[in-house]
Amino acid sequence: MKKQLMIIGNGLATMQLLKELGHQKDYCITILSAENVPHYNRIMLSSLLAQETDLQSITPCDDAWYQERNINVLLNHRVIKVDSKNHAIFCENGAQFHYDKLIFATGSRAFIPPMPGTQMPNVLAGVMGFRKLIDVDFMQQVTHHYKKAVVIGAGLLGIEAAVGLVKQGMNVTLLHRRDVLMNRQIDQTASNLLIKELTARGINVATGHGPIALHGIPTDNPSEPHKVCAVELDNADKLTADLVIFATGIVPCTPLAQASGLVIKKGICVNAQLQTSQDDIYALGECCEFEGNTYGLVAPIWNQARVLAKQLLLTASDEMPMYVEEKFATKLKVSGIDVHSMGIINTHETDLECEVLEFNDVERSIYKKILTSNQKLVGAVLYGDVTDSQWYFELLQQARNIEPIRQELIFGQAFCESA
Repeated sequence: MKKQLMIIGNGLATMQLLKELGHQKDYCITILSAENVPHYNRIMLSSLLAQETDLQSITPCDDAWYQERNINVLLNHRVIKVDSKNHAIFCENGAQFHYDKLIFATGSRAFIPPMPGTQMPNVLAGVMGFRKLIDVDFMQQVTHHYKKAVVIGAGLLGIEAAVGLVKQGMNVTLLHRRDVLMNRQIDQTASNLLIKELTARGINVATGHGPIALHGIPTDNPSEPHKVCAVELDNADKLTADLVIFATGIVPCTPLAQASGLVIKKGICVNAQLQTSQDDIYALGECCEFEGNTYGLVAPIWNQARVLAKQLLLTASDEMPMYVEEKFATKLKVSGIDVHSMGIINTHETDLECEVLEFNDVERSIYKKILTSNQKLVGAVLYGDVTDSQWYFELLQQARNIEPIRQELIFGQAFCESA
């Protein structure tokens, strides 16, 4: 008799796990999704907002795909309780399920900093994060009558949101507390090029200051919450806004897991097999925590899915799968803007003695920065020309000796191989 494998959550981590499990024969798989739409590729939400794609195009699998793999997807099934002692799951709509193995893939929520205008019960209308399809639907609806948007946070998601909103015809200000955009991924030079490009696209970029309060005005309906009208900054300036998008990070969704008795720190704590503190319960993706690390990019989540699939299908003769942290590259997903980074970005952020190789063509907006140490590539920032990104990443991952090609390294793989 097949075992019952239940998965809470229907995001990218779940989809990748299903792909890794393939046409397995050990489990009947049921996915419990709180959303009312089938799985969609959340990575493409910014492209959906910019109307560069449509929902069908970012919905990768049809009903037949799930049926072939004996997978049952239940929409509008928000889980409210897990009884780990009795292996039981309870949903908000009254449905109940038994599981043999359970996986938390509950993802994350947008982190919205506490300040006047963002805290219950006085949350202003027009203030939101950017994580789900309903967020895109709302933004596309309100652009018809909202004119000014402030996007707070110029990391990957914030930049993508700002570009999407300006394509919807809104007047957009991208606000970032640091002087460097994408400060976890790129340096000052690349940031300056990115600011130049975003400004050319009609986005007002404001750096060096952050929000301390949101201000609102009453609506025509006294029973409705006040509507946001301005963002107050720490230098006393105010930015007019009808819509405020926070892209200031994410928080693992852990309340259900915590109520279920699982060990929680920043996320749901897992071991190298993605197992939680309870037998037969696993977690992966943005909701989990491994060795103090939580996750917001896809590369490590793909690795987690690979390990967990092996763990679920483990036989007595198989070697125990182990999840380990690996280096990964970061890529900005905005059409016409190519930015990749990997490893160490700035010399002052490491104890290694690094040599920096740079190429900067201001006219063509091409910038390359390679960091080496002990005859190995340890980091790279690429702006405008990312042709050799994968090759640099392989050099980084493999820790190859680059001394024979060090002088030519900045010019890319083809040049090095022909030298």
